[in-house]
Amino acid sequence: MRSYRHRTLIWGCILLAATLSTHICAQTVVDERVLLNDPDQLLEISREGGKAVLVTSIADLESRHVRESPANVTIITARQIQAAGARTLYEALQMVPGLSFGRDADDVIGVGIHGNWAEEGKCLFMLNGSQLNENDFGTYAIGDRIPISNVDRIEVIMGPGTVIHGSYAALGVVNIVTRNADQGTGARANVQTGFSENDFTRTTATVSGSHRLDRDREISYMTSYTRGRRSNALRLLPDSTLLNFADSTAVQASTFLFNYRWKNFKASMTYLEETFRVSYAAYSVQFRDVIFGLGCKKRLSQKLDLTWSVNHADQLPWYYVNTGEPDRLGRNTNNRRTSATGSFGFKPAKWFSSRIGIMGYTQRSTFYERSENSTFRKNDERAIGMNDGAAFAEVAVFGKPGMLIAGCRLEANNLAGEFFAPRFAYTKSIGNLHVKALWGRGFRTPTIMNLNYGPDNRTLSVEYVTTTEGEIGYSIGKTATLTANGYQTRSTDPIVHTYSDSTGGNYMNGNAVGTHGLDLRLSWETKRTTVLASYGFNQPLNAMAPPEAELPDSSSNSVTGLPEQRGSLVIAFDVNPSFTLRANANYRGEVWSHRAAGSLNNEPSLFAWPAELIINAGLTWRPKASMRLAVDIGCRNITDTQRTILGPVRTDTTPFALSGREYTLGITYKFIQ
Repeated sequence: MRSYRHRTLIWGCILLAATLSTHICAQTVVDERVLLNDPDQLLEISREGGKAVLVTSIADLESRHVRESPANVTIITARQIQAAGARTLYEALQMVPGLSFGRDADDVIGVGIHGNWAEEGKCLFMLNGSQLNENDFGTYAIGDRIPISNVDRIEVIMGPGTVIHGSYAALGVVNIVTRNADQGTGARANVQTGFSENDFTRTTATVSGSHRLDRDREISYMTSYTRGRRSNALRLLPDSTLLNFADSTAVQASTFLFNYRWKNFKASMTYLEETFRVSYAAYSVQFRDVIFGLGCKKRLSQKLDLTWSVNHADQLPWYYVNTGEPDRLGRNTNNRRTSATGSFGFKPAKWFSSRIGIMGYTQRSTFYERSENSTFRKNDERAIGMNDGAAFAEVAVFGKPGMLIAGCRLEANNLAGEFFAPRFAYTKSIGNLHVKALWGRGFRTPTIMNLNYGPDNRTLSVEYVTTTEGEIGYSIGKTATLTANGYQTRSTDPIVHTYSDSTGGNYMNGNAVGTHGLDLRLSWETKRTTVLASYGFNQPLNAMAPPEAELPDSSSNSVTGLPEQRGSLVIAFDVNPSFTLRANANYRGEVWSHRAAGSLNNEPSLFAWPAELIINAGLTWRPKASMRLAVDIGCRNITDTQRTILGPVRTDTTPFALSGREYTLGITYKFIQ
């Protein structure tokens, strides 16, 4: 009976969105200047649009300035990405305070948020609002699938986003937004490559563009191909073996993205694929996504609006290739998910607004192998389905005292149960000063593979994350902003992965875990100068640590695999229209992690990895002040510091080493209409 109710809710949600006719989508007013072909005019519009990126709807589906957004929101702009010389998502996210990186199994790189490991289903990654996390484990492997050269901005929530975005957003949200015609029409080609340890690292070629077909229609597209190595580092292993990462970290990635807009109706198609060699083993891992999306936002009246979207994703999640091992091949699956969401926003008065919506999905995961071992323990079959339905609501009250928001989400899942998450937010702007007081709860539901590799009784409890935050910020004139955010995060019944030689890898509910800390961010931008500084500090709450992240000793101030402190500094200066100088530094504090001692067959023991300070610099040259051609040369890791990405989980015997000093070259040519 429960399964029937779930299916009814899910398909009702999908049919609601699918049957909405696109002719109800309201016509948008287009600034005629954007249709002009003059490069200088387009540049001026882009500069004006640079102010608009501080408005976001990621926190509550309402367009608000980040100062008033009911969450700890950081926006990384295209200008800041260029100032940092970032080539990948990993390098761009270094500018977010409180966000760190760790190594999961099979050299997969994931994120930590405020000192909490967020890899499997606790941080939602999106591309233009469409989910990127794979649905078997809930992970998003940070790599080369999304070229940063075509990114307009990256929106990041450091805190629970479950009420609006669902269970993958228990600790945070990252939304990557690509360029469209609002940033100028035309096409561009970009090539980037690197050289380290007497060999090339990786090379990426990208072609992207956006065009207005007429006043109501536009298209944007992007295609890219990456090939090379994830690292050229040399490392001496505990058993005195020299490991050359250039021989064992080959990577290949392909991407295709197409977006179409007619008035307020949007359609998209995304293809992402990445395959990389695992550095310590003789096999590779592949991630592949094919995503189709439809969506529309219509203003029904001055007081009422309707927003809906439908997405379908066909994924190869954590797929093993280039191996003949029956155990690994037997774990390969295909996952298909169809999801839909719809919401109504109602604002009857200036002092009050509300939004109510529904969201649902149905997914099916299937083992590729037809064998006795390739079955789900839940039903002893090759395939299993998961159905989920949710309802959410929020109200906001405005006035001289500030803005107060209250919201909640109720969700039911046919395999995992029912869950509830509330949140409250208060924001106030007084001249150049703004303050926020935030309290929210998120939940992380067990995924299909969590349940499959879970306890023998095949049950896992939902993980609840409760976060309390306070933020204060000050705008210094029109060019600089300083923000400080203090937080405390607690996770109850965290879903963790444990490993033993006798039972292998298993999921279980661990003991309560939590951290508290502080994020600082300074942004200063003028017509010729960009400065961005960030610093994040966190410590575990007393006597709280999950099994795979125990404190190494009584004096330690961080959990294993993730640093207590992270910081970054970005400086760029336009010397003249032809030359831009840039430099940036990234700091990661001491990290404790497990590694094998003496012999790779020995039991791993805790080891303190020293702090790292990585300094990068570069120069961008535009011949004859050209608006079309730009040549960027740079040097990353100038001091040739040994860099490592460490694992919060005890899965591998040696950390993943990144390249030392690397010389980079990038060439961009713009075909402006």
